Amino acid sequence: MNSFPRCPAFSFPCFLISMMITARLLIGVSSASANEDFHTWRLEMSYAQDEIPDVERVGLNDVWKFKADPQGVGEAEQWYMEDVDMAGWMDFEVPGVWNEGRDAGVAWNYNGLGWFRKVFNIPQEWRGSSIRLRFLAVYLIADVWLNGQHLGTHRGGYTAFTFEDLPLRWDAPNLLVVRADNTPRRDQAPHHTIDWWNCGGISREVYLERWPGVSLEQTYITTQLDGRISVAIRLQNSLDDPRSVQFQASIGETKASVEKNYLLEPSQQMQDRLHLWVETPRLWSPEDPSLYILKLRWRVEGSEIWRVHWERFGIRQAKTQGSRLFLNGEEIWLSGMAIHQDYPGMGSAVTLEAQESDLRLIKDFGCNFVRLGHYPFHPHYLDICDELGLLVWSEIPVWQNASDVLASEDFWDRWVKPQLDEMIDQQFNHPGVIFWSIGNEFSRAWLTRGEQESPQVEGYVRRATEYVRSLDDTRLVSYASAASTGPNTWQYLDVIGKPLHYGWFHSANVYDIRTEIDAVHAYMPDKPILSVENAAMSYQDQHAGYGSDERFSMEYHDKILRVDVQSLMARREFVCGVTIWTLADLKGGREKGTYGLLDRQRKVKMLYEPIRNLYINDPKLLILEPQTLFQPGERFEVDLMTFTTQKKSFPRHTIRWWITGPQGTVESGEYLLDIQPGVHSVGKAIWEIPEGTQGMHTLICAIEDILTRRVFTNSLHFDVGAPERPALLWVETVDADGEPMAGMTIDIGGFPKTTDRFGKVPFILNGGDYTVQVSQSEEDMQMYEIHVPAKETTSIRIVR
Repeated sequence: MNSFPRCPAFSFPCFLISMMITARLLIGVSSASANEDFHTWRLEMSYAQDEIPDVERVGLNDVWKFKADPQGVGEAEQWYMEDVDMAGWMDFEVPGVWNEGRDAGVAWNYNGLGWFRKVFNIPQEWRGSSIRLRFLAVYLIADVWLNGQHLGTHRGGYTAFTFEDLPLRWDAPNLLVVRADNTPRRDQAPHHTIDWWNCGGISREVYLERWPGVSLEQTYITTQLDGRISVAIRLQNSLDDPRSVQFQASIGETKASVEKNYLLEPSQQMQDRLHLWVETPRLWSPEDPSLYILKLRWRVEGSEIWRVHWERFGIRQAKTQGSRLFLNGEEIWLSGMAIHQDYPGMGSAVTLEAQESDLRLIKDFGCNFVRLGHYPFHPHYLDICDELGLLVWSEIPVWQNASDVLASEDFWDRWVKPQLDEMIDQQFNHPGVIFWSIGNEFSRAWLTRGEQESPQVEGYVRRATEYVRSLDDTRLVSYASAASTGPNTWQYLDVIGKPLHYGWFHSANVYDIRTEIDAVHAYMPDKPILSVENAAMSYQDQHAGYGSDERFSMEYHDKILRVDVQSLMARREFVCGVTIWTLADLKGGREKGTYGLLDRQRKVKMLYEPIRNLYINDPKLLILEPQTLFQPGERFEVDLMTFTTQKKSFPRHTIRWWITGPQGTVESGEYLLDIQPGVHSVGKAIWEIPEGTQGMHTLICAIEDILTRRVFTNSLHFDVGAPERPALLWVETVDADGEPMAGMTIDIGGFPKTTDRFGKVPFILNGGDYTVQVSQSEEDMQMYEIHVPAKETTSIRIVR
């Protein structure tokens, strides 16, 4: 990616246009095929009679031939040539990976070399044109041959790459051969012991592209909040003679435009910067993800046909001020979710439909932020984030690499710089992307142990962040430094990104998150802290008491997430957001991979509802407990705090709390207050635990408005005496066709919960008899009497 000189902007009026244009364009590649594009929204754009797309694409996304090469003999035996014995070659659908979803003749965990072959013909209408071959991704190292000629090698399994000057045959079939290599190695990115699966193969789409002789090679759009738009372009003349070019840029279907004329010499590349102005702009934000379409068109002298290129963008600004994060001049709290590009039956070759489904789940969960970890995602993910209003952390897969590798010039030249270049180049125009990350968890020195990072690690962070800013100074730069590691690298960051796994990876005590994050802030008080991972792992059939802290139990996983989220919300003065790791379980690498709020099939776990409750409701009441195991005769004492991201106050609200146990309600209290913006202390919930008390107990806290309407409910589960597995009751609501019903309120014991698309919610209870109230409105409440067995998981299904 090239850096463009920054020039002062000047003004042109323009207007927002609608995205929903229904006509699809058929082009002259063949009579039966439509132009393809990896940005699917472009296919909805309409063209005038004298306009055609700048690039015509035909996908090579169907059945190829595949053969594994565990002995590494394919190149010596010239598997890239036509006269190869095809015995043992198998049909293989591309995009696809050999570790999942394809019968590839190898074990599910095969690492090594795999060869792909595809025979294709070039449309005769393309004869004499400039043809390119574009791969959206091949994992991890790709070698490509066309008609026996080696085109080149690409390193990095998550970014697109292109070959030009192809040795094509116009009157005979062409043979395309790809060798993919997912062999784990210490000195590559990602390296040899990652905690997601390094699925090998052609994991994203492949296209043949027909480019014009005078082409638009790059377009970078930068915006300012007052509506000034700067468009950096790079034009190329691939022809053998000079060409005069008429070039136009416009935003929307108005006369507002800028026009320029260029003279391009043979083989010349030319850069320029265009300036437009959006009058009274609608800013892009999670609440209102307003998108504009930039139309760029050009024609060469003597031609009546215009080439048209479309780009989509939003007007927004992300910046920090002291320890706060701002979007469009307003302070913002990031309610985040992390995902991997992983799906059952697909591995990392996730379909467009599954990509969109996951992101809609995340948006509906109440998120405004997604961490795409730990690598650049498919462009469709970025498009959907733009449309839904999801802010994005995008990262290169420098994941826990050793300090000597980080300091290696070979590593920088082969793995770091190319992946930074490609990530930023390919994602530059996406308004959702506000963070560039240079890696994950490669720092080792703990602030709280008085340590400092090595010169190699500090040098990598300084060099990489400076390089990113030289490419794009409009976004925030960070990396994920685990726990309190990395103190002498934070000065190079805009936001201190933190994976926080106290109680799991980083310490045995989940409550250490509070003192550790306070120490990070004390060391670097003028920078915001963003939690980019909060995680544990669990199995759905493993249960234990909340006071046991039993690893891999659902209850301990639930406790860790609740403690993390609420402890970080309570520190909003310098923490700007929290991120759950992850949406769904994943095909694990060195770890078990059961991090998700959903299982890998996207079925809901009991972890999902409590965190969604904290995300989707505002204002909310935080419960900050010191422990979840108490003894008879001790004082139970927890802090209560209000949290709201809204700028207004909520007068005369009541905070009610009560504690229930095996014997019913044992203590209660209330506070009357005005809820103010931000985070504020309410008081404490206190119970002097009588001698002889045993069992699982629950603190329930509710916010009621001046009309006694319930605004928010939260809970804390804890044990007295000894840990005791609670009962888990699932209540599911379906319609007459058995489809889950969203928007149903289910109340047990004064704790109402509302169903979403899954149609079911969990309740943590003691064994006993309960009344279940189910309603969609106040007029249609139904009541059911049920018995919940102690220490068991039970489900009931209600048909409406």
